[in-house]
Amino acid sequence: MKIGGLIVAAGLSSRMKNFKPLMKIDDKPLILHTIDSLRRSGIKDVCVVLGYRGEEIEEALKNEEVTMVYNHKFRETSMYDSFKIGLEKIKDSCDAIAFTPADIGFVTKYTVDLLVEEMNRGEKNIVYSRFDGVKGHPTIISAKCFDYLLNYSGEGGLKLALTNMDEDSIILDTPDKFVLLDTDTPDDFEKVKNYYENRNYLTQDECMNLLEYSKVPQNVVNHSKKVKEVACDLAEAINKALGEPKIDIGLISSSALLHDIKRSEKKHALEGAKFLNDLGYDKISEIVKTHMTLDEEYEDLLNENSILYLADKLIYEDKFVGVENRFKNKIEKYKDDSIVYQNVIKRYNAAVKIESNVVSNIGKAYENLKIKWRDSV
Repeated sequence: MKIGGLIVAAGLSSRMKNFKPLMKIDDKPLILHTIDSLRRSGIKDVCVVLGYRGEEIEEALKNEEVTMVYNHKFRETSMYDSFKIGLEKIKDSCDAIAFTPADIGFVTKYTVDLLVEEMNRGEKNIVYSRFDGVKGHPTIISAKCFDYLLNYSGEGGLKLALTNMDEDSIILDTPDKFVLLDTDTPDDFEKVKNYYENRNYLTQDECMNLLEYSKVPQNVVNHSKKVKEVACDLAEAINKALGEPKIDIGLISSSALLHDIKRSEKKHALEGAKFLNDLGYDKISEIVKTHMTLDEEYEDLLNENSILYLADKLIYEDKFVGVENRFKNKIEKYKDDSIVYQNVIKRYNAAVKIESNVVSNIGKAYENLKIKWRDSV
């Protein structure tokens, strides 16, 4: 199934007091972020409907392979009219469209992939995203709906036109708050900018919501909480000993809570890293990816990767057991399987090496932390 993108960027941005499509986040116009959010999921053919200050958007998109079409009556018409103009332009070249306003710029690859996969199943003709009980963007609409949407002239615009086809729609929940985050006002813009720039720094509640969304068992959640405690304690002790913020506490906190988010799957570290990267948590992803098998380059370093690796190897279930006890059973179990045994020994040696490096930097504080970890529940 070929899915095209339809982005409406014809409005006046009257509440913003600025021109939304060209406002920059991460040194890139918002309209480009919106296009990228579709293309990351393989939606290459994108149509952008222009109106107010359209020539400036054309200039911003001059190096992008997009179709541009104008709503010349943008001042007296609605977004639905712009939608119809864009749909008329691309209706014969695709089997469905992913529709979004221009100011929903940071929807993640995970969400768009989720919607596209559902549309490809062919069971429903409209697929919505939903975060925290509220429908968001983009919306995937099958070509079977095109004629109705182009001919509908009732009140309520596109929203009501789609509502009239609710029986042929499905709503998919996503942990992606960006499906709701438009930029209608200056405050909205600053909120979206802050969320995007700090996307790798999740609160504990946000991490717990992700674990719940992923149906992570409670015993794994308890393990992750304990690993987070140990990782953060180590990070704080190292930072104190070195007199500088060597380890990013916020980043390692999120990474520790989410490191086993795909524990039930084979190669769970890699699967978890992919899931988190697709959700936009690129820095967390890079740390989670190495928590089972650490790249040798990190073994001599004290950074988020090595500290999470060590913290995970100090904990069994939700109890502090130490590196030796954590590996003892595995070493015995695989002693007659040379390939697996060598991998276990390699991981054990890496943990011992990092632990020794930690002790050489924080000294007796490490013994005090071990007492704390044993006593804490």
